[in-house]
Formats: sequence, structure tokens, C-alpha cells
Amino acid sequence: MRYNSIASKKSVRMFYNQAKHDLIDLLYPTYCVVCGSGGGHMVCGKCLSSIAATVEPSIFHRKGGVSDVRWIEPSFESARAAGAYMGTIKHLVLGLKNSASSCAEPLALLMVVAAGNDPAYISPDDVCFVPSTREKKRERGFNPAEILARRIAAHIGKPISGALCKARKTRDQDELSLSGRLTNLEGAFRVKGNLCPGSRVLLVDDVFTTGATVDACSRALLAGGAREVNVIVAARTPLLSK
Repeated sequence: MRYNSIASKKSVRMFYNQAKHDLIDLLYPTYCVVCGSGGGHMVCGKCLSSIAATVEPSIFHRKGGVSDVRWIEPSFESARAAGAYMGTIKHLVLGLKNSASSCAEPLALLMVVAAGNDPAYISPDDVCFVPSTREKKRERGFNPAEILARRIAAHIGKPISGALCKARKTRDQDELSLSGRLTNLEGAFRVKGNLCPGSRVLLVDDVFTTGATVDACSRALLAGGAREVNVIVAARTPLLSK
């Protein structure tokens, strides 16, 4: 009897979940945000390929002299972005930040394109993500950086690690000036475990503005035993000047 009861509850739950998804599809049909075609994808394959062809990924590389990071000496080795914070990529990032998890997959695919064939990006020892506050995670239902990291890790076949956590409360970076952003996150993160000593880490975030957030996370990872940190983000914003 107990087995039948458990099976019955499971069937009801599966029926409810399917009905919920069917209702969402009925009320909010998914169309390509670029060309408007149907098919159930936020960005259709044709448009995704077109966007991918325009990817110019480099933000910073210690050895190559390419840098949009002029205000700090980054602790990470290099950083790449799927694109500028504009157009379709901006639309997808904003959607992800506003709880639309369906925006994560096209962004993750574009980030993998930005990774190219660089071993630092496609063969890391660990894939980590910038942690979110409990309040923001509860508000959205997920951490955008984490959901991107999980999809990227699945695409490149590497393990995901939740090694980073917040060490203290910080102010929202969007409220701060350049100098404020740089000081706000000093010592704000720490490694809580699940990080292989001497590992090369791929650190994932959604947006790169000043680099202060990923730099603070990178410093924590290096202090926690990582050998090298490389950063990949969905979008890079225009440089702050003050």
C-alpha cells in the first residue's frame, strides 16, 4: 500500500509539472528574440550562428597585452566575453537577471564560442561561478552565474564547483562609482571547499563591468589553492571612467 501511495503521489506531481509547463507554453509561446520565428527557442539556430560569427572575446590577457582592465592589476590570467552588453546579448542577460532561465542556454553557447579552442577555457580543472546573495537568489529562483556555469561545464565536459561563497555582506555594485566598486569587494569572497589544490579554474559570471567582482573572486580562489584563474562572461559593458 505504501508503494502504491508513493507511486500515486509521484504521478500526480509529474502530471502537475507537465500541466504547468503546457500552460506556460500556451500563455507565453517562445519566439526567437532576434527574428521572431517560432520553434520554442529564445534564439533560433540561424540567428545564434549569426551572432556567434561576430564574437570578439578578449577583454584581458596577461601575456597578449590586450586589456580593458586599466584600473587594477588583475589576479586572473585572462578574461573573455561572448560580446558587448548591447543588442540581443543584452536582451538575454537582462532576461536571465529577471528570472528567465531559458535565456541561459543561448548565452552559454555563445560563451563556449568565445572560449574557442583555448585549453584554459575548454580544459580547466574546475568550473566555478561568482556566488550570489541569498536575497537575490531567492528573488530570482537561481543565481545567473551559476546556471551559466552549469551549462558551460556540461558543454565542455568539466566538473562544476561551488567552491566560492560570500565572506561578508557588500553593497550592490550597480550603486557605486568605479573607486567604490574596487573597494567594496575587497576580501568579500572566500573558498569554502571543493577546490582541487593547484587547479586551473574557469570562473563564470554574467557581466563584466570594472572587473572588480571577478578579480575579488579570483584572489579568493588563488588564496584557496588554485594555480590559475581565467574568466568568461556573457557580456562586457562600456568602461567606467570614474
